[in-house]
Amino acid sequence: MFPVLFRIPLPWGDADTYFPVRMFGVLVILGFLAGWWVVSRRLAKRNLMQRQESFDFCFYLLAVGIAGARIMHVVQEFEQFRGKFFRVFAIWEGGLVWYGGFAAAALFAFWWLGKRKMPVLEITDACVLGLALALCVGRWGCFCAGDDFGLKFLAEDGSAIVAGEHAPWYAVQFPGVDAGWRYQFSETPLAPESFRAPFWLHPVQIYMSIANLFVFLALVVVSRLKLAASKPGIITAAYLMIYPVGRAVTELWRGDIDRGVDVMGTGLSFSQAFGIPVILFGAMLLRYIVRPPPPPEQKPA
Repeated sequence: MFPVLFRIPLPWGDADTYFPVRMFGVLVILGFLAGWWVVSRRLAKRNLMQRQESFDFCFYLLAVGIAGARIMHVVQEFEQFRGKFFRVFAIWEGGLVWYGGFAAAALFAFWWLGKRKMPVLEITDACVLGLALALCVGRWGCFCAGDDFGLKFLAEDGSAIVAGEHAPWYAVQFPGVDAGWRYQFSETPLAPESFRAPFWLHPVQIYMSIANLFVFLALVVVSRLKLAASKPGIITAAYLMIYPVGRAVTELWRGDIDRGVDVMGTGLSFSQAFGIPVILFGAMLLRYIVRPPPPPEQKPA
C-alpha cells in the first residue's frame, strides 16, 4: 500500500539512484521502541534491569528474531533462493516467518539470562508484554509492504470481486508493478499474478495487528492479578496460550503462498500447526508454576 516512505538521492549514478526508506523498516523500529518502553518500565520497577541494559537485551532479541524468522522462511522456500545467495538478505521483499523468529529469540533469551543468572520468568513476563505491543505496531509494516496479504473477497457466485465492483468498506487493493509495487525488484515474485491484478483483499495484516492488541490487553489484565504478582511466569504462560489462538484465527484469511498449507496432511498452515505445541508448552508451564508446594517431610519420631 505504501512501501516507501521517502527516497534519499545518492551522489553517484543517475537521477534515479536513491536509497529508499521503507515503511516496513520504520514500523519495525517503532514497534521495537514501543515494546522496549513496556519492557524497560516493568524491569526497572522491579530492579531487574536498568534502561540501557534492557535496551541492549531487547535489541539483541530483535536482531536474533529477525535472523531466525528469515532463516525459517529460506528453509521453507529454499527453491526461491537456490543459486541466489544475496536474496537471502533482501527482507524488504517480504519473507519472515514469525514462529522461526520467536523460537530463535526465546532460545537466545534463556541462554543470555541463564548466563547472567537472572530470574528468567520474571524477565520473560515483561518481554511478552512488550512483544505483543511491538507486533501490534509492526504488523502495520507488513500492511504497508504488502507482505502477508489476505484472501480475495468473493461475490455470491464465487467469483473474485475486482476494481469497480462493490466490496466491503474495509477491503483493500494493492498497487500493481507499474505503480511501484515491491515485487518489481524481485526476479522470482513471491505473489501470484492474480494477486497483482486489481482484486479486493482481506486486510489480514490489520487483522493480525488487532489480534495482537487484544493479546496485549489480555496480558495487562493477567499482570494485575494477585497470582501473577506472586508467581513469575504466569504472564509468559498466558502469552504462549493466547497468542497462537489469535494467530490461528487470522490465518484463516491469509492468501499468500509462503504461509505453508496442509502441513503434514493436517490441513493447517505452518503457523497454525506450530501454535499447537506452543499452547501445550504454555499449559504445562502454567501447571508447573501454580502447582501446590510439596508437603513438608515428616521426621521420624
